[in-house]
Amino acid sequence: MKASIEEQRVQLMETGYVMCRGMIPPDELQRLRQSVDRIVERPPEPESRVDLTEWVDRETADAVEFFLDERTLGFSCQLMDVAEAEPLGTWVLCKSGTGWHRDVHPIDMAPLDGLQEDLRLNGPPYLQWHIALYDDSFLHVIPGSHWRRNNDEERKIERRMGVVPLPGQTVVDMKAGDGVVLINNLLHAAEPNGDIKRRTFHMGYQAFGNKGFTHYHADSMGVDFIEHLSPSCAEQCRQFERLHSQKNDQIADTFRAIVDGDGTAFLEAFGKLHPSEHARMTSVIVLSKIAYKIRKYKDSDDDDYRNTTAVQNLAARFSAEELDRLKERFAALEDELTADEEQYESLFQNREMKYYFYEMPENFGIDDLIASWDR
Repeated sequence: MKASIEEQRVQLMETGYVMCRGMIPPDELQRLRQSVDRIVERPPEPESRVDLTEWVDRETADAVEFFLDERTLGFSCQLMDVAEAEPLGTWVLCKSGTGWHRDVHPIDMAPLDGLQEDLRLNGPPYLQWHIALYDDSFLHVIPGSHWRRNNDEERKIERRMGVVPLPGQTVVDMKAGDGVVLINNLLHAAEPNGDIKRRTFHMGYQAFGNKGFTHYHADSMGVDFIEHLSPSCAEQCRQFERLHSQKNDQIADTFRAIVDGDGTAFLEAFGKLHPSEHARMTSVIVLSKIAYKIRKYKDSDDDDYRNTTAVQNLAARFSAEELDRLKERFAALEDELTADEEQYESLFQNREMKYYFYEMPENFGIDDLIASWDR
């Protein structure tokens, strides 16, 4: 008997992932394989993963529209218990091979302890998917690792070592048409597929209208490909753009209040981004990281992956002087987040840096941040 959505939510939170068997029936599977193979052949050079929206046309639109249906988008909304979500990343994986890691980078995210607190108290703001068009048993996970720090055994491992055997690991064995949805704080890895043909959808879904805020500020899905989609799917993508624009307006309002040193306006604007009373400092830290990025990359053509369209659009709303002021307003929090010496923790997506990988600020909250503006 199929598990209820409540049971699947419990499983997701306890283990960090949920298997979805037989998502794609055989006749649809064959059509999707054909569309994906056409798209994969279009880049001038072979790629290990291909962005479907970059190369889609009307004949292959079903490959993108699959990301927008009830089995993927709809089920993600149900798991996150939100009315709306959006795909972030519309990839097909052709090759695999990456060592153990968490999709966490403290340079532009909150420390892991804070991300875990927000997840526990407010639910996941983002979910990641792998959906196999051919049998795929390359993905490995460590169930429950999204709730803890790396243990002593894991700290001996580096991502470059590949899929080193670790206690508690399990293989995610997907047959063609199966999928797995996971919380990306989970420790996971993927063995090389070698000569075995791999075509596996890989995407995430960001929640809108959830209790907390995002863990990472990303670009929207975009609309420059929607002429190839059905009218209903094209309208879905326009709605995603509206949702992103609304969230960016809320971020800008929050930053404007901080620049002005208006604590009351800040709390009002921040409450729209993070309605919950729980794990609020996690989201404040994420905002400080966004502020850092928009100041660093304003009017920049740097090809750093963090210099996104979303960053540039938000940066354009502020002058350089205002962004300098924004940095000053976050200075007390920045001091709380940084150590005197370089920090390093294996299996995160960061090299050595002075930001703490795990620890949230002690005895420093939102009231302390506001109070620091008068110093």
